[in-house]
Amino acid sequence: MDLLPSLLALAGMHILMAMVPGPNTVVVSHFSAAVSRRAGLTAMAGVVLASLLWVALSLAGIGLLLQQAGDFYRLLRLIGTLYLLYVGFRLLRNAWRPAQQGGAPALGRLGQQPFMAGLLTTLSNPKSAVFWTSVFAVALPAQPPTWFYTAILGLIGLQSMLWYGLIALLLSTGMARRSYATCARWLDATAGAVMLALGLRLGDEVRREMALRLP
Repeated sequence: MDLLPSLLALAGMHILMAMVPGPNTVVVSHFSAAVSRRAGLTAMAGVVLASLLWVALSLAGIGLLLQQAGDFYRLLRLIGTLYLLYVGFRLLRNAWRPAQQGGAPALGRLGQQPFMAGLLTTLSNPKSAVFWTSVFAVALPAQPPTWFYTAILGLIGLQSMLWYGLIALLLSTGMARRSYATCARWLDATAGAVMLALGLRLGDEVRREMALRLP
């Protein structure tokens, strides 16, 4: 039971991180309000699976290895940068289209695949990458028993499902969808700007890291 405080602390860190608005929240909110409750919950499932993959990497110690891998880690972050910029561009472009063309197509082909959109957004989310490969990985106790791994996977999965599921349920109500329809352009523009800003910030971090390596 000495590990129970560590378990609760890690779970608390995760839920606080999840509650801070970011790309994960944007993608679940978009599908819930612009498409349907089912699409929002499907996007949530992608976010949950990606979160569990990040947990598994951290528990295996791969998060710290990625940080030490140098060029490979920077390549992964660069891919994440390009994906965030792509989604941000699509959302901004959608905001300027005629109203009847708005909605789900904002994410391009991924607009028809909410699960993949949720999965890829979480895997490429710079906030997730930093949290899982640094803060979470460092906070893990040394050589915990097997039950600890099972418990933390279960807790993170449950918390992700409850939080993002709540967002999907709330934003897919009739009132929320009607509100979205009346200001879809502004919401798409805001979401697109957030994605672009995160992508540009991550890209700038990668650029500066590469610049430091040059002679």
